Amino acid sequence: MRSDIPRLMDERHLDAVVVTGNTDDCKDLAYVTGGVKLEGAMYLLRRDGAAALFASPLERELAASTGHPVRLWSDYDLNEYLLASQGDRLAAVTRQWTDILAELGITGRVGFFGAGASNRVPVGDIGSGFALLQRLASANPHLEVTGDLAPTLFQIARETKDDREIAAMRRAGELTGEVIAVVIAFIQSHAVRNGGVYKADGSPLTIGDCKALIRTELAKRNLDEAHENLFCQGRDGAVGHNTGQPDMPLRLGESIVFDLFPRDRASGYFHDITRTFFLGYAPPQLASRWRQVKTIFDLLLQALRVGEPVASYQGMTCDFFEDAGYPTLRSEPRTLKGYTHSLGHGVGLDVHEGPYLGIIPGNSASLQPGHVISIEPGLYDPDEGWAIRIEDTVAIDSAGQVVNLSASPYDMVIPMGV
Repeated sequence: MRSDIPRLMDERHLDAVVVTGNTDDCKDLAYVTGGVKLEGAMYLLRRDGAAALFASPLERELAASTGHPVRLWSDYDLNEYLLASQGDRLAAVTRQWTDILAELGITGRVGFFGAGASNRVPVGDIGSGFALLQRLASANPHLEVTGDLAPTLFQIARETKDDREIAAMRRAGELTGEVIAVVIAFIQSHAVRNGGVYKADGSPLTIGDCKALIRTELAKRNLDEAHENLFCQGRDGAVGHNTGQPDMPLRLGESIVFDLFPRDRASGYFHDITRTFFLGYAPPQLASRWRQVKTIFDLLLQALRVGEPVASYQGMTCDFFEDAGYPTLRSEPRTLKGYTHSLGHGVGLDVHEGPYLGIIPGNSASLQPGHVISIEPGLYDPDEGWAIRIEDTVAIDSAGQVVNLSASPYDMVIPMGV
């Protein structure tokens, strides 16, 4: 949580942190600004709590709405620094940042974070960031310029959400559930014949038709498809992050994996949900496998407890599937069928963030109040051409209770031709 940032600074012996970039690209900046949209901003925080937010004069009112003390980049006009540096941009920005840090009394060990290049903040890639920070450190021997490898200070803070954040994520889940319902109703509204689904003009209804509707319905609800949704039929759903073939006609009795993970533009938070269903009917063997996935899914939700190691839930899932005769990444690390991924991940300003519910060296995280995680067991067989995954996003509230943020039924079969 944001309230953890001072503690995390102390643990890293940081006298200050600097976060730069665009809020659309830099989740850390979006985090400290509370989702207010800014371009080319800089947030500075000293260990004693003194803070400043630098913003464009054009965005001064947006910046003020964050509640942080606002300074304008025009107070440190880059053109003047460029003139004094004879057009040397690296030298100009170094002098500009040196003056800002000096005026704000920032000294000692300083951690730098950020992403997203602009005229004012030229740190859009690892090379330009390295060049600037190297020059800044050379020009300011009284500073110890440092950074973090993942998980960074801000990534750790973001792993737990407060009640306001969880409420925003619940709203994103409700809106996402509405989209799923509309898409299913749209499919049901079409005619069925010879095992296929057809439009009024006699042409087959396709994956692409469904994905076009998904995008329209997301936009109606101010949800952003930051990453392309997965709407995959048959074998396509069994191969990792396949997104679905647009020209593939929908068929009765084939598994359809619908994985939707939009971002709520109002809050900046993601939701992540997957439903697997069959149109018209489910072949008996696949119906049995669907029920197996739903069984372990239900058991996992019932087993979530504050203080439990998150990796233990991956172990529980592997136990279940291995006992049922399926390979898992634990029993066969290179398997491409069976249970082929980890159980889940944190969800927040990134669709994939900590904690990660996988069995990996060093994963000592335990479930805590404020965690928002996906639970997504699945089974896959690309050779046989089927896939089944069920996923919800759940939160652990401040009282330690599990709150399901996903809002969509778990229907195995979608009735058709009714």
